[in-house]
Amino acid sequence: MGVVLGFLKWFGIVLGVLVLVIVVGFLLVPPATRWFTDSWGATREEVTATLPGDELFPAEREISTKAITIAAPPEVVYALVQQMGQHRAGWYGWDWFYDATGSSGFVDGRSSTRIVPELQGLKVGDRIQINDMVAYEVVRADPGEALVLAAGSLTPEQLGSGAVPDVWTENTMAWVLRPTADGGTRLILRMRADSSDTGFARWVWNGPLNFGGAMFSRNTMAGIKRTAEALARVP
Repeated sequence: MGVVLGFLKWFGIVLGVLVLVIVVGFLLVPPATRWFTDSWGATREEVTATLPGDELFPAEREISTKAITIAAPPEVVYALVQQMGQHRAGWYGWDWFYDATGSSGFVDGRSSTRIVPELQGLKVGDRIQINDMVAYEVVRADPGEALVLAAGSLTPEQLGSGAVPDVWTENTMAWVLRPTADGGTRLILRMRADSSDTGFARWVWNGPLNFGGAMFSRNTMAGIKRTAEALARVP
């Protein structure tokens, strides 16, 4: 009996510590790190710049700008960006997570390390699945320059007019490419999101989901860099 009680005591302590860590992580880590994760790798000029997609709708909940320098030409980087997605070429990292959540089905069985010919030529109106429930629509596709995706409840007419209804939600993901002097690419990711949500729902979006999204998007950008640079080294 004493052994059992001792085990239950330490099990309760360990469980309590884990719960405390998770709660503290959810409450403190996202707001404490957002100053960094919202501008991960970006310069002040890139953070303050007006980029494609900014004009689509007003956003206050989230405006983040991340960037990375890639030693590969813009056409290679754009080719990788436009083939991302579920049932497409993947997200260039953490395939285990997408497999575990049933949101993979990638054409190569994992994030592709090649340019997939049949996934090129993305155009306005095409859809890119994040998972079975969430998809982004292509609203701008300029090869070698910018790919802008949008997801939410606003119609194209509402996006174009800037007028939003009382209840709405919208997200944009803009991949912007700028050539560097040495023939490489500066890849910028501008994420914008807002909605009519208030209270707890808004906190969840501003905190844990924002933090998690920052981790995944940064991992994807690092994977694009790794893949593009490997392709650029091939004769």
